[in-house]
Amino acid sequence: MKIAAVTGFYDVGRAHYDGRTPERYIDWLNLTLQTPLPFFVFLDPDFDASDIVLKPGDRIVRVARSDLTMFKHADRIQDIVANSPTVNRRDVSFNIPEYGMIVMSKLEMVKRAAEISDADFLVWIDAGLSRFIPDLGDGKIKVREADLKGVNLGITTTLHLAQRMRIGKFPRKMVGRTLAMMSAGDFIVRREFAHELSDRMDFLVETEWLPAGLWDNEQVAIGSLLFRGGLPGTRIIRTHVGGGANTVSWLFGAEPYGRKPPLYVRWRILLDEFRTRFADRKGCYLPGDFPEQAFQTWRNVRRSI
Repeated sequence: MKIAAVTGFYDVGRAHYDGRTPERYIDWLNLTLQTPLPFFVFLDPDFDASDIVLKPGDRIVRVARSDLTMFKHADRIQDIVANSPTVNRRDVSFNIPEYGMIVMSKLEMVKRAAEISDADFLVWIDAGLSRFIPDLGDGKIKVREADLKGVNLGITTTLHLAQRMRIGKFPRKMVGRTLAMMSAGDFIVRREFAHELSDRMDFLVETEWLPAGLWDNEQVAIGSLLFRGGLPGTRIIRTHVGGGANTVSWLFGAEPYGRKPPLYVRWRILLDEFRTRFADRKGCYLPGDFPEQAFQTWRNVRRSI
């Protein structure tokens, strides 16, 4: 069983927001690349990669951000971010619109890597995830091929998604305001499913979110697709507060991320218990309401163009 990793770095000016300079990200990336997997590293064509330290088997893939699907919706996304009264201004995605478009392009980068890889599975790993990757011991993958039988996507979900699954509702007006519903720092995708997974994200954005004036990050998009039954073959590796290098730890048999729910998260879970329970079902996403037939029709049209 072959497993490869996918990551990427695009400078969207985050240094002006929270001081995370490109130089700092490259330092983190170089540590992330020490993870014992061959990496596909996505970069802008004009980005100077001379400070990136590749190991044997790693490969740089140059794709302009303007060629990524989410950036083709830039005007609409920027309008929503600027004018919507129901967005989470604490989230970097709503302070730097291009950042949101990049993180929402993770599935497309995995799809593009799948087109040039012969690996059976691809693991998305954030460039800066080295801050959370634990000691991987002997560096050998402990997950067996049989453990991944029937798995198209392996993710770690959060307490917030578990709450909504238990209640059976997710208010649509919470898109843009909810806390993370899965940990998107790392997740694993069967190569044969990567194209369809990216299409499912695009379908959600193009046919539901943008027409309704909604926008959010990939943690909410993937989480809501799973909640609605729109991600067949998904395995929940773990459920916890969020963050950390959960998929990498699982693959290599390392200690799981031990973060405890901070006070703010505990307060939001309590508040959202009431918000969700008393929300009108007509204004909610519901388990199993993903429009599968509409998606398949949309996908066939897209593939025929």
